[in-house]
Amino acid sequence: MKKWLSILLFLVVMPVMAESTPTPTPLLQGKWVAAKVPWDLWFKNNATVTDKTDYVHFFWNANDFKANFEVKDKSSHLADAAVYLVNNLFPAGSKADLVKVDIVYVLERDSYGMPKWDTLQQVLHVEFLRSKVIGKKLPDFSISAPDKVFDKFQVLNSTTP
Repeated sequence: MKKWLSILLFLVVMPVMAESTPTPTPLLQGKWVAAKVPWDLWFKNNATVTDKTDYVHFFWNANDFKANFEVKDKSSHLADAAVYLVNNLFPAGSKADLVKVDIVYVLERDSYGMPKWDTLQQVLHVEFLRSKVIGKKLPDFSISAPDKVFDKFQVLNSTTP
């Protein structure tokens, strides 16, 4: 009887603990240097790119990396993320020059792992012409303000201290 009780306890308690224990956010150590951020790892399985013919839309769930964006320099960190997202994942065959980037935090998922759309927290919306922003050298947002580089730059739902 004790054995069955312990097995039952294990089967019930462990899944509940797994659901309630959040995955720790990989916080970058030291000074933020956009070129040294592991963007490909961050974007893997978290980004969606859609070629809409007139523009290319980028959608990135940054929730797993939230601690790196809820900082004093939030705008410049998010601007770096938008630029690297477009630079690294732009579809090879696309002819569109206009890009739109939405960075969100997916706060809840359904039982299939899909985002619950009503729980999305919008973090950033950016629009720009790829030809003007991304060239041989990417913009340095420690020097130039993101709102001066992009055509549209909106930081949304800011919880920055």
